[in-house]
Amino acid sequence: MATYLPFLCIAIAFSWPAFASAYRQQDALSRAELATAAIGSSIFLGALALLFVDGSLPVGLLLFACGMAIALLARRWLMSRWSLLAAATSFGSYLIGVAH
Repeated sequence: MATYLPFLCIAIAFSWPAFASAYRQQDALSRAELATAAIGSSIFLGALALLFVDGSLPVGLLLFACGMAIALLARRWLMSRWSLLAAATSFGSYLIGVAH
């Protein structure tokens, strides 16, 4: 199982902008932005939970820190919907890898 944990790190990094967009102070969000935030939140929180359930605490903290560092350093390139697709693909790869 530990070999698939980096997929969760990638999912955290790529879903962070969509998750954080729901908590920025904006007047109104469109339906598309709300849907993007809901999907990003699901992926981010699911990956975060699985990271600490399947890994030890030090490994979970290290991979979470790496994911957040990637998300904050590459913030400019991760704001597209393609990054959310990459997060979903990474999260799905983890789930498929663990199931087999």
